[in-house]
Amino acid sequence: MRFTTRPTVLLFLFIGLIICSAGPASARTTTYTHFAADLPDGWDGEENTGFTGEKDNEYMLVFKMHDEEGENIKGVVSIFLLPPLPNSVENIAAKLAAMQNSSTKPQQEGHFWTFSGEPRTQFKAPAITRVSATQEHILVIIVQDPEQLGGERLVDSLKGLTPEAREALGR
Repeated sequence: MRFTTRPTVLLFLFIGLIICSAGPASARTTTYTHFAADLPDGWDGEENTGFTGEKDNEYMLVFKMHDEEGENIKGVVSIFLLPPLPNSVENIAAKLAAMQNSSTKPQQEGHFWTFSGEPRTQFKAPAITRVSATQEHILVIIVQDPEQLGGERLVDSLKGLTPEAREALGR
């Protein structure tokens, strides 16, 4: 009887180990001026303001995932919180789509207007772009994560730390 019980116990321990190790990849919560995000392993972020030199209320937060050697970018999530424009959010999304290669027509998905395409940037990869607007700000989120290394999880984890960011995120 002992002989058959021991393999059964070992089997259950082995299955339990597999289940525990199959959990989600770990992430660390990192805070910035306007947002907090749970960064999946390997991602880092950097923020910048007034990046065009014309307006102090321009905000950019860029997350990147590099290869193990740190030489090549494997994924990018770009977040822009910008001053308002006179156009509707639908028109803004359409103009941004026209600036990307092979873009789709923007469609409203919840709080955002969303389209796919390939931004004309140094990192050549397809992207999902989301655009929302309030009376005070435009929020643009561009996710380029062709290997699905956590970019969407990162965006899903975003929390607005300022009233402007919370309103633009719609959360």
